[in-house]
Amino acid sequence: MKIFLTGASGFAGFYAAMRLATAGHTVTGVVRNPAQKRLQILRTLQIKLIHGDVAEPATYRDELDQCDAIVHAMLDKKRHFDTDRAFFATLEALSPRSKRRRLVYTTGVSIIGKVPVDTLDETIEPNPAQPISFRRTLEKEAFALKNVSTTVLRPGFIFGNDGFNSISTDWFELAEKGQPIFRGDREKGWSWIHVDDLAEAYLLSATADEAVVDGEIFHIVDEHRPLCRDVMRACLDAAGFSGAIQYEPPVKGDNISMWFDQNGYSSSQKARTRLGWRSRHDSVLASAPRLYAAWTAARNFAGS
Repeated sequence: MKIFLTGASGFAGFYAAMRLATAGHTVTGVVRNPAQKRLQILRTLQIKLIHGDVAEPATYRDELDQCDAIVHAMLDKKRHFDTDRAFFATLEALSPRSKRRRLVYTTGVSIIGKVPVDTLDETIEPNPAQPISFRRTLEKEAFALKNVSTTVLRPGFIFGNDGFNSISTDWFELAEKGQPIFRGDREKGWSWIHVDDLAEAYLLSATADEAVVDGEIFHIVDEHRPLCRDVMRACLDAAGFSGAIQYEPPVKGDNISMWFDQNGYSSSQKARTRLGWRSRHDSVLASAPRLYAAWTAARNFAGS
């Protein structure tokens, strides 16, 4: 298959591109800054990278028209509605095919927010008070597209490998600065997912029969349920910081601290049943020393 991918320079998109390419698919990614050092790794896997902006369809429309499937793995934090709607309009304007192209659209378990249940699943609607619940509106718009068959993936907190943009690596940095602050409820926890296991979910969702995935949402998380403070402690220990954590309440406008003020445990039963997907990596707690070593090594590829 020919697969077009957004967010190739991000965390989820980078490893999704690698997994799709190593599975034998022809992958093209659109990136705003093609000079980033870490992108050379993708090029060695014969992944084509084009310089473009998802908000500007003229920069990628021709490549998009040639694809069989699309993985949308980026979020424009400044122009989320404008950018995704421009992308949706571009998909609707592509030359139609008898077998519709597949769109795998990414949001996250975190869009749900505080709700009175122990385990989050795909049937639960987001709490409107959640700051990023707007992404549910975009999910619905993606499902309404006629020219593509849409599937939504909602990962938990992502970790693993170079840890690019992962919360776990934020804690490594705090350890090195010697000022670790945990904002939120220390008794709350979240579901996590290794980025390679998420990449496998992208592959399965992009290649499954339309009857299996069309119009479906899948939560992609592992089966562990750590407290967020314990994950932070493991990351600090791995980075060599043995001092105390300073606990503070969440800060309005700081989404991470708001997430840590609530439980976000989820289930991937649906993905296991319908996609045949499994999480295969150790938990984020067990992985912390290796995560720190990988993040340290990846600094050689940081920057432009």
